[in-house]
Amino acid sequence: MTQITEKIEHWGANLKLLEGMDRFQYIIEQARIAKPINEKYKIREFQIHGCASKLWCVPEIRQDRIFLTVDSDAFITKGTAAIIADIFDGQSKKDILAVTTEDMKKLGILEILTPQRQNGLSNLVNKIQVYAGKNK
Repeated sequence: MTQITEKIEHWGANLKLLEGMDRFQYIIEQARIAKPINEKYKIREFQIHGCASKLWCVPEIRQDRIFLTVDSDAFITKGTAAIIADIFDGQSKKDILAVTTEDMKKLGILEILTPQRQNGLSNLVNKIQVYAGKNK
């Protein structure tokens, strides 16, 4: 889980350098540079529910590793999801399953999101762990 922890620390450090609207601009910039998913994957099976906007997370599982593509119809949601996808992208199922809520709090992103976006972020992490084999 070292790589996941390092990525959480990396993104958290970047976000902590910024204040106020600069944090949101940084998240929006992540949305702008994130690769969109193919329209054919914007289906219920890949949609993350409980989010303020539409959010999709498409996994590709190769051997024991999960590779993720995310997309949303809102920039803040897409940017936040792109950061989460980067943290988990290419990681082993075992390492993904070892991540806790406390680990994710170190990212420092929850406190700037609305409750509904926090819920969507939590549901995204949970869905990624389900892809890794977590029981719902």
